[in-house]
Amino acid sequence: MAILIRVEEGDITGFQGDGLVNAANNHLVLGAGVAGAIRLRGGPRIQEECDEYVRHHGPIAVGEAVVTGAGELQVKWVIHAAAMGDEPPSADSIRAATRASLQLAAEYRMSSVAFPVLGTGVGGFPFSEAARLMVEEVSAFAADDGFPDAVVFYGYTAEQATTFRLLLT
Repeated sequence: MAILIRVEEGDITGFQGDGLVNAANNHLVLGAGVAGAIRLRGGPRIQEECDEYVRHHGPIAVGEAVVTGAGELQVKWVIHAAAMGDEPPSADSIRAATRASLQLAAEYRMSSVAFPVLGTGVGGFPFSEAARLMVEEVSAFAADDGFPDAVVFYGYTAEQATTFRLLLT
């Protein structure tokens, strides 16, 4: 089944759906950028769940993802996709973190999930290249059980949203 892909402009923390992807580091510390916005809008519970995960399992590997609850956000789950942390973001880590996020969305039966671009901002990876890698991974992903049905790419600025739209044409 094909995944419906669309683009939104603005703050991803306002997304209403099943899941929201956090541009995480592999230690799951909600610091700046998207992660900081999630911490501020979602409340302390999300960081507490991240801390609990790391306490019991240690940091995740760069390229992996884990799920927590969503605190005060208007979604059920937050998928923490670690495209960077102990290693800088790379094409491989962005692809792997995107795939891992999609696999978790399918496992948790999320019908809709929102993605920011991974590895840019604090990570410094070029936005247009990261967006291209992510669009390719989402376009290639087809879960056997049909989840997720929809992926929304968020560009924080008009220019970022336009980059995603151009990649999807």
